Amino acid sequence: MMVFKIAIIILISYLLGSLNFSIIVSRKFVHKDIRESGSHNAGATNMLRTNGKKYAVLTFFGDVIKLFVAVFIAYLIIGQNDFNSNAYLFKSIAGLSCVIGHMYPCFFSFKGGKGVSVCAGMVACIDWRIALILVVVFAVVVLTSKYVSLGSIIISLCYPILTYIMFKPETITINTSFISSRWLATLIAVVFTLIVVLKHSANIKRLFNGTESKITNKNKK
Repeated sequence: MMVFKIAIIILISYLLGSLNFSIIVSRKFVHKDIRESGSHNAGATNMLRTNGKKYAVLTFFGDVIKLFVAVFIAYLIIGQNDFNSNAYLFKSIAGLSCVIGHMYPCFFSFKGGKGVSVCAGMVACIDWRIALILVVVFAVVVLTSKYVSLGSIIISLCYPILTYIMFKPETITINTSFISSRWLATLIAVVFTLIVVLKHSANIKRLFNGTESKITNKNKK
């Protein structure tokens, strides 16, 4: 029964993740597919560069909210007691499925974004303390370097470290005798890090080559 519930959560979370708001917003309000502009990435950063702050903010919050909806649906499916007993695991399952949907959306030819906004929502949902630290790190890196991609990569690398340091053991109560709950949570965090870093492989190459695009002060409407 639990396996069936988890399978339903994975499917629903993936479908919610496939609602890529950069594509939806650009088609609805700009009448153009964001994947045909700028870096061709279906994400909030490309939306900021090509269509301005208003649509970038709308995209970001849309992508974050769909993650919270996925987690809430997981909560309803699993039930309060079972969900709260293993909150980290169920949030991570919903979160990972949502991220994969965002990156490979079935509604948009499996060509989506890099998942940073959705991952940010997942971290905030799991542990607000870690999310707050990562927001500060991201802001410092981006403001000093002007590279959004660099900020995204650095916070993704910080996430497993912070998870190991700040993990709450009570968020996983299932029998994990083969591995401590702290290390299990850290390994899950590493999976998210690998996904984000792999999606940023082209950005990493451009950063080393000095050809990566920086954020600008253009105020498009």
